[in-house]
Amino acid sequence: MSVKPILLAILFTLPGHAAADWRGLFSSKLREMEAELKSHRAELATLGDPVVGNTVPQFGYQTNQKPAPPPESPWVQVDLGSSQPFDTIALVPVLVDFQPIDRGAFGFPRRFRVDVSDDASFGVFTPLFVHTDYDFPKPGVAPVVIAAGCKARYIRVTVTKPAEENYTFFVALGELIALQGNRNIALGGAVRASDPVNIPPRWDTLYLTDGRSPLGPPIRHGVMPEFDAVFAAIRADGSPAWMAVDLGAEMALGEVRLHPLHARQGADVPGFRFPLQFRVELASEAGFGDSQVLFDTLGEDYPNPGNNPVTIRADGKSGRYVRVVMVKGEIPTTTEFALSELEVQASGHRVSKGREVTTSGDPKRKPPRPIEQLTDDFTSYGRLMELPEWLEEWARRSSLHASVRELEDILPSRIALAERRAAWTAAGVVTLLVAAAAALLLRTKRVRKTEQERFRTRLAQDLHDEIGSNLAGIAVLSETATQLGEESEGDMQEIHRIAQESSEAMREVLWLVGARQEMGIDLGRQMQTAASRLLPGRAIHWARVPDDLPQSWSMDTRRQVFLFFKETLTNVVRHARADSVEISSGVTGGVFELRIHDNGRGFEVATAPAGLGLQSLRDRAASVHGNFTIESTPGSGTLVLLTIPIPNR
Repeated sequence: MSVKPILLAILFTLPGHAAADWRGLFSSKLREMEAELKSHRAELATLGDPVVGNTVPQFGYQTNQKPAPPPESPWVQVDLGSSQPFDTIALVPVLVDFQPIDRGAFGFPRRFRVDVSDDASFGVFTPLFVHTDYDFPKPGVAPVVIAAGCKARYIRVTVTKPAEENYTFFVALGELIALQGNRNIALGGAVRASDPVNIPPRWDTLYLTDGRSPLGPPIRHGVMPEFDAVFAAIRADGSPAWMAVDLGAEMALGEVRLHPLHARQGADVPGFRFPLQFRVELASEAGFGDSQVLFDTLGEDYPNPGNNPVTIRADGKSGRYVRVVMVKGEIPTTTEFALSELEVQASGHRVSKGREVTTSGDPKRKPPRPIEQLTDDFTSYGRLMELPEWLEEWARRSSLHASVRELEDILPSRIALAERRAAWTAAGVVTLLVAAAAALLLRTKRVRKTEQERFRTRLAQDLHDEIGSNLAGIAVLSETATQLGEESEGDMQEIHRIAQESSEAMREVLWLVGARQEMGIDLGRQMQTAASRLLPGRAIHWARVPDDLPQSWSMDTRRQVFLFFKETLTNVVRHARADSVEISSGVTGGVFELRIHDNGRGFEVATAPAGLGLQSLRDRAASVHGNFTIESTPGSGTLVLLTIPIPNR
């Protein structure tokens, strides 16, 4: 197996975040993408998951499903009632109840345009949003938010490429919203369309502006109140059930929004206990003696809104108190109704928040639910948001989801690129390491060869100096002995002595080169033998016998110490004219110390002749990281000192 797969296999076994980290080392773009992806996911987690799903039977607007694309582009338009300014348009996709939420929008157009006009026939119009050159990204269940900032009466959506599902072509939209400040001015607007499908209660052009969609109320899902709604019951005297809010002052109202109960304490039932028939009243007096009716079902049953808010226009009517009165309960035997929030808008602001609430009472529940919940800014499943903020959050959520999908699609290729770079880098590093190892091995071989050559040179010199001179002496003496006959007994003894010295010298050489049969001879013994041989006729005093020398020293260190010792003794014989030599050798305080002190004639160290070989002694000391010093005075002998630190083992 090659090094590259091994290295990558090791890296791939790291934890996910560690693996991402090491891949990021090889791609700055990958690091940026991973940081961006992490940031987007964190922001999505902060926004939270919205409560999405149909809670009513009404789906929205749809064209006829056809086996081929229609020859003419279908369109649908909303009449705002008058030419008026608006800031934002939102197209809400359809989510049908026979498909899973994760499948996304049903029948949302692939290519379309949004135009506005004051002419119902759109003979003259202003393009607001054009996306007809390539397919629009599937929005999922999120609304498509379009900045407007214009003034018009009619809004038209023209589809140049419909959706295709199950081999049919059609268009479906759940809701069209036009924001003017905090109000949806398209709510309840008249709708016209080409080729519509009108099959109540599922599909109808009117459902495009009925305020009912899979998105539900404009809330942020998160912290929820302890209870999910407030109940009001018919009183014992038979008077109707009601809820009222005191706005604190007389004011001109814009809208009243009734937020139904989406039961979560018990069964999951949207629109639970919403009245079938009811009216909304406005008054300046607390007793509602001067009440005016803002809305009345007039004896007709109102379709249950699910969890969608019911918005009632006040059109600037003035009052201080707003009351909701149940005329007919959810079923004939029902004696109560429920709301999760009674919201009142005036001058583009929510003026009901935290205001005083009164009800006809709820005697069935003990203790009764706090009636303050009716104006606490919370519906059953989250905190209320203003419509612009809500749509902006949806747009941001959609943008983040699109970015996350795009990054997740690109990320594998970036990771693969980083892994390839890592592999090439690993291969390069391995190649460099192999090259460095080869170079080191070659250098080591060269150094070893050089050392061997130097050693052979030194060995030849030692053999020449020791053995060669002795053998030459033996040759001369043997020749003389042959000529002298019986008179040669003294010469024969000298021959014996020289031969013995040659034998000892040969043993030293064998010990220095590490011959197997001579490995048992230690440095101390060799020094004692050499001293006896090199200093004949002189008194040798061993002040300290070298019996504690380091056993871990290398052969080269021992050889250098021994040769230093021999060279010093040779200088004593040749130059000192000494008759006594004191030698001390051993280890003290982690330092090997060799002292050689003779009683010879001495000399001036500063002006010493080259023949003394002092530089050679310094070189040998330096080769074993030691220190060499010499002290000498004419007529008082010479002291040679060698110290070598003992390395820790």
